Amino acid sequence: MRISVSVFISICLLFAGGNRTRAQALPDLPRLSLDQFVPPVRERIRKAYDEAARSPRDAGAVGRLGMVLQIYEDYESAAICYERARRLAPDEFQWVYYLGTCQAALGKHREAAVAFREALKGRPDYFTARLRLADSLFATGELRESQELYAALVKNQPDLAQAHYGMGRVKAALHESSAAVESLCRAVELAPHYGVAHYALAMVYRDLGQAARAGEHLALFQNNKLSRPFLPDALMDAVAGALERVERGIALEAAGKIEESIAEHERALEINPQLAQAHVNLIILYGRQNQPEKAEQHYRAAVAISPGLAESHYNFGVMLVGQGRGQEAAAAFKRSLEINPNYAEAHHNYGVILEQSGQLDEAAVHYRAAIESKPDYRPPHFHLGRILVHQGRLDEAISHFQRTIAPEDEDTPRYLYALAAAYARAGDRSNGLRYAREARDKAAARGQKELLASIERDLRVLEQAK
Repeated sequence: MRISVSVFISICLLFAGGNRTRAQALPDLPRLSLDQFVPPVRERIRKAYDEAARSPRDAGAVGRLGMVLQIYEDYESAAICYERARRLAPDEFQWVYYLGTCQAALGKHREAAVAFREALKGRPDYFTARLRLADSLFATGELRESQELYAALVKNQPDLAQAHYGMGRVKAALHESSAAVESLCRAVELAPHYGVAHYALAMVYRDLGQAARAGEHLALFQNNKLSRPFLPDALMDAVAGALERVERGIALEAAGKIEESIAEHERALEINPQLAQAHVNLIILYGRQNQPEKAEQHYRAAVAISPGLAESHYNFGVMLVGQGRGQEAAAAFKRSLEINPNYAEAHHNYGVILEQSGQLDEAAVHYRAAIESKPDYRPPHFHLGRILVHQGRLDEAISHFQRTIAPEDEDTPRYLYALAAAYARAGDRSNGLRYAREARDKAAARGQKELLASIERDLRVLEQAK
């Protein structure tokens, strides 16, 4: 059968139109403005872009450009690259997974959920994709489906704090407060420095009318705002941006992994040398590793980037205290207080130095300032209480010691011991015995042998006294 010339031309035009449609469906490489980046970063992005431009139909080259852009937190441009790479290589899990993470970072959770579902078809075993899908579903209000995903994660990985946190948020949104408390308490039990989990728990306790418990967890949130448990994710390791590296470094520090924390902070500075918070954190981290020279290098860098950052001077002061350089530390704390007169921790630490040098009245002024700025901050209550005992103002001392005994942690036995001693000095033998016994039991439970020996010695004297 012969085809007429006119029909043949029509068929050719149809297929050409189809090719144009497919070409239009494939996103172009993003237009980039490199002026916002420092020269070394600019060069790295340009190199990746040139490689992708030379091979625009190579999913690997295009995806690698997306990875570089994601590292430097240009999520919009990275998402364009990942979408192109996904269409070029639909069977490659990583590009659609990365696409979902960028969409989630941009707050496009419906699109992110679609991407994570697609990713899980190829890798149903990748649990972080299930967790991220559950998070995106929660963000879009699809509570029941997110709850099912969190429940499966809790069952299969019972030590995953993020899954318990997600379950707690769902239960709170469903007004199942008791179940929410249970899940969120488990999250902070697994990750004691999990800032946002403490905040969520504080809100549930507030709704339940338990103001004291809400206050405890709100204070823990304030102290751990940037801290969250480490989430193992091999793919995200490759594209973590500077702020993500800092957050991961904070989580590693909270877990006692100081060397790993330092490495994450240093990687953050490779990505963004001007990230003051990374320098600030490294002051303390290198101080804990007894590397004062490196700590001071980061202190100088932080001050050069952001001279008005009180935390830089405070952290430097803490490092100097650890080195036994008390007078220099005092100057650093004073500088932080000049910048932020309401810096409770700086008031407290400066007060400790004054107290150690015998300047009790001046120390008390700073302890009171710390308490005024942060009423639930326990250390200044304890130190002020000791000064008040020395001054014979026992009732006032007891009121401050009472503020130290909750929440319970490693310091609680010592605080209870101080409270017991203050009651004993005030002639209240009954409360003296009560708190001394409680201090003894908690010190024994925590294996604090030296403190336990002191408590037991004084307890025997108190028990024998009339």
